[in-house]
Amino acid sequence: MLTKTKKKMKLPFVEMIGFIVLVIFASGFLSSAKPAAKPATQESDVETCIDCHEDLVKAFWSKPHSELNSCAACHGDAEPHLEEGGGPTIFAFKSTDIPREKSKTCLTCHQKTNSRFFASPHGKGSLDCTTCHVMHSEKTLPSLLESSPTKSCFTCHEDVFSLFQLNERHRLQEGIMGCSTCHNPHEPATRERLAGFKHESCLKCHTDKGGPFLYEHGASRIEGCRTCHEVHGTPNRHMLTHQSTSDLCFSCHAAAPSWHSRFDSRTTNCTVCHSTIHGSNLSKIFLK
Repeated sequence: MLTKTKKKMKLPFVEMIGFIVLVIFASGFLSSAKPAAKPATQESDVETCIDCHEDLVKAFWSKPHSELNSCAACHGDAEPHLEEGGGPTIFAFKSTDIPREKSKTCLTCHQKTNSRFFASPHGKGSLDCTTCHVMHSEKTLPSLLESSPTKSCFTCHEDVFSLFQLNERHRLQEGIMGCSTCHNPHEPATRERLAGFKHESCLKCHTDKGGPFLYEHGASRIEGCRTCHEVHGTPNRHMLTHQSTSDLCFSCHAAAPSWHSRFDSRTTNCTVCHSTIHGSNLSKIFLK
C-alpha cells in the first residue's frame, strides 16, 4: 500500500520534469529556425503612411525604391508629421524650394554613380533629381523618368529641339539614339570632358572617321568635329555648318593657291579633289 502511494507521488514530478525539458528544447529549436523579426518601425512605417497617401504608396510598391520598405528612408521620421496632423514636419520634395536639398536626399544612396552631379550644369542650376525623375509615378519608364529621355531634355532645351526638325539631323525621333548617347546629364562640364567631346562622342558611332591617319586634318584633330559639322541639326548636307562646302573650306583656307580660282564653285567644290578630308594615309593634301 505504501509502495503504491509513493508511485502515485513520483508520477506528477516526472511528468513536470519532462514538460520543462520539452519546452526548453522546443524554444531552442524555434529560435534557431526562425529569423529575427524586422524592426516594427520599418513595417509600420508604410502601413501608417498609406492611411493618408494611398495612391502614392501603391505606386511606390511597383518601383525599385520599394526594396527600402520604408517611406522614412527619403522623407524622414513620420512621428512629428502624425502628431501635428500633417504639415511641413516631414521632408516633402514638392514643398522644398532648395534644389540642392532635394538632390542630397537622393545622393545619400546614389553616391557611386552621381557623386559629381553638383558640379554639373544641371546640379549648379535650379534643377534637382525630381525635375526629371519621378519616384511615385505608375509609369514604367527607364530610370524613373517622367517622360521619355529625349522628351525630358526637350522640356528645357527647346532651342535644340527646333534643330532636330531640320532635314539633316541625328535620328532622335526614330529612337535610334538619344541625348544621352552624347551627353551625360550628371557629369560636370570640365575641360577634359569638353576636350573629349571634340572627338570621342562622335567616334563612338563614326568610327571610320577617327583614323589613325598618317596625314590628319588639322581642323578635326585640333578643333574637333564641330568645326565643320552642326551636331544637332541643319538644312545643309552632311550636317555642315555652311551651305556651300567650298565656303566652309575657305573659312580656314582663305589663302588657297591661285589655280583654285579656275573652277566654278556653282558646279563643283573642294571635295571633288580633296575627298579624304577626315584624314589620309596616302595624300598630304587629302587627294583621292
